[in-house]
Amino acid sequence: MKKILQVIKLPSIILVLLTVLIACDKDYNSLGTNIIGGKDFVSDSIEYPIIAYSKKVKPVQTNGLSSNLIGAYNNPEYGLTTASVVSQMVPSTYTPFFGENPEITSVILTLPYFSTATDIDEDGATTYQLDSIFGDSPIKLSIYENKYYLRDTDPSSNFDEGQLYYSNSNETINFDNFKGELLYYNDNFYPSKDEIVIEEYDEETEEDVVTERLSPRLRVDLLNNNEYWEKLFFDKEDSPELSNQNNFVDYFRGIYIKAEAIDNKGNQILINFNSTNANIQINYTYTTTTTTDTVTEETTSEGTYTLSFNTNRVNTFDSNIEFTDGNALTGDSNLYLKGGEGSMAIISLFEGPDEDGDGEPDSYLEDFLSHKDEWLINEAQLTLYEDASKIYTGKDKADDEHLYHTYDRIFAYDATNNTTLIDYAFDPTSNTNTPLDSKIIHLGQRLENGSTYKYKIRLTEHLKNILEKDSTNTKIGLVLSTNVNNTLNARILDSEGDVVTTIPEGAILTPKGTILHGSHSSVPSNLRAKLEIYYTEPEN
Repeated sequence: MKKILQVIKLPSIILVLLTVLIACDKDYNSLGTNIIGGKDFVSDSIEYPIIAYSKKVKPVQTNGLSSNLIGAYNNPEYGLTTASVVSQMVPSTYTPFFGENPEITSVILTLPYFSTATDIDEDGATTYQLDSIFGDSPIKLSIYENKYYLRDTDPSSNFDEGQLYYSNSNETINFDNFKGELLYYNDNFYPSKDEIVIEEYDEETEEDVVTERLSPRLRVDLLNNNEYWEKLFFDKEDSPELSNQNNFVDYFRGIYIKAEAIDNKGNQILINFNSTNANIQINYTYTTTTTTDTVTEETTSEGTYTLSFNTNRVNTFDSNIEFTDGNALTGDSNLYLKGGEGSMAIISLFEGPDEDGDGEPDSYLEDFLSHKDEWLINEAQLTLYEDASKIYTGKDKADDEHLYHTYDRIFAYDATNNTTLIDYAFDPTSNTNTPLDSKIIHLGQRLENGSTYKYKIRLTEHLKNILEKDSTNTKIGLVLSTNVNNTLNARILDSEGDVVTTIPEGAILTPKGTILHGSHSSVPSNLRAKLEIYYTEPEN
């Protein structure tokens, strides 16, 4: 079916500006080279139809994540999600020797937060802000010994493939049934942004002296009821249980960090489990006996046995979110993006609502491909607008900024092939330290748009490949992401044959959500999701 498309004529001067200011690759000769000649050229733009709809994200793979969420967060539009962590631990050394008469002095759990230093005073004290905390109410936080064995390999694959654990593991396994010793409990926990100052008593000056300053982190002394830690490790000093990793993780199966909401409210924070400072440090004293001639002398020394998290670890999400898939035939009025085990959007380029009644979206791809020998694409972008009526509560926008997080961005990826789009590789604006300022040409940023916000996703190279190289017009997935530099994907449970089978890892690690206007005809044209192409062609 032939479609009539809206074409907007632009003066040639805009072509120059777009070429210089927007396009970063500067390589227009790769497209439509046979049109270069002695002709005059004009610059035009065109809007092609798209179908954009929401899709519920089923349970996602959460073992092997670079970091993890802990806590309970009630998103105003999506409801309460509680995130807990079950993790194996491995020791710094196997077949340890703890010395004579070892006695525990402290067992310190350390879990660093993601934070940014904002000021350092003249005394060396540092002021921090937390980069990844969501919600402003306390939670209940409990830490138990975990009694469930996390396998490395999947027995259903004859142990040839790695075992996958998903965000719904607390439903399928129920780690509450495998709780061991209670090691820590706080019924009013809220992460502190304060620097942690370590002091030691100086016998010469008879004063406490600052020996170390640490960035914000969960740092607590774990309980040692009934000499739990001595029995767990000291009593097994010469046993096979502590001799290698396989035996160790079967003997001590790690810890279960359980979060619970208070009155349906709470907070979630992203924990840097991959930090070298994330560990359990068992501090103890022991005696050493030396005999010289007839003199026997005993001295007391200090020892440390460290357990780290660089092994199997699972993030569990318990959610009361109820959500159904949108309409892939007509598109949706709203696109719901929610991190974790939440929701995403699927974008079908060059497709429109079924006007000819054949039960399939109408295709405009043939029309686009018909311009292969005519058009030189300068810019192509997908523009999306937030729905202020859905995400703001009638107050000033600033009052509702807790709905968002500074480092949340919209991440567009090839949902068909589970890869980044080619424009990702062409975007030179990489910033490993500040994800907010990384890939801002391709993935854009959240921009003011009158009373709401909008996003622009640059798809120039993607469309060039479709037009010139006959690349497949693949589905594009849209998700929220805490870190656009993270291009790892995680599997979606039972998704084989579905339109989307993986999701970017950054989308799992945010409990935030937003609502965008979709592509449905009920959305006002000035707010509707759209694909715009700016191109050059010979003047008739």
